[in-house]
Amino acid sequence: MEHTDFTKKILDNYKVKYIIKEENLYVVGDEALQFANMFNKDTRRPLSKGVISPTEKEALPIVELLIKSVIGEPAHKGEIVYFSVPGEPMDADFNVLYHIKMIEGFLKTLGYSPKPINEGHAIILSELAEEDFTGIGLSFGGGMVNVCLSFMSVPIFKFSVAKSGDWIDQQVAMAVDETASRVSAIKESSLDLSKEEGLSKIESALSIYYNHLIEYVIENIKQEFVKARRLPRITKPISIILSGGTSLPKGFSGRFKQILDRLKLPIPVGSVRMASQPLRSVAKGALVAASADESRK
Repeated sequence: MEHTDFTKKILDNYKVKYIIKEENLYVVGDEALQFANMFNKDTRRPLSKGVISPTEKEALPIVELLIKSVIGEPAHKGEIVYFSVPGEPMDADFNVLYHIKMIEGFLKTLGYSPKPINEGHAIILSELAEEDFTGIGLSFGGGMVNVCLSFMSVPIFKFSVAKSGDWIDQQVAMAVDETASRVSAIKESSLDLSKEEGLSKIESALSIYYNHLIEYVIENIKQEFVKARRLPRITKPISIILSGGTSLPKGFSGRFKQILDRLKLPIPVGSVRMASQPLRSVAKGALVAASADESRK
């Protein structure tokens, strides 16, 4: 929206997060979704399918501004910072190198020494210290689901699929003739995947596409086990950690367990649980890696 003193004052009064760039003011975060619904518009996204959007003209400057606002200045020049990156997609024709190098460049400009860490691996570092960092980390984000199998902190395989929360929103929106922003708002505010009756049209469609997404992720994990060479001998049941915004609806972990019981992985599975802080577990894992790296200096 156009940047005026009046608009800025209103947003400040309501504590709405925004970024100012030249003559424009960009509402960001949850408030962006609320504004989009008020005006019956779809939100614009600087990321698409988990990487910097090639079609959004404001993607690069917005991502750079967001990084600056979150991370601030380094404590000392060359301070190590880890940033999460998606695995190579199994089902999409693009790689993540451009995305990695752009984020790396933004962080170097701020004075950091940046290092990438796989998103799924970061979840394992965050959540599985008491299990020798052995298990499967799943990050259900907006653009991708990231998967990592780790044994004693070493990634055995890692990949992503280019279906996740945004894909669910788009598919449901087409199925019920609604905006994706409206679908997303319902998904994030009131969806209960443990309910089977009394669902609205949108909730029923969301339930169907959540089932499809979970099945799709598990089947791709099974395929990766078949393709992987020199798998470690895993005899004890391992934990599966679920995280990310798309995993937040009530009943998600229960739905995942039901489908996993039916499809089964080729290794023993113990606990299937949500990360302690599903929206922050990737950042926490990146911090664990950075702290360990700094301590070795």
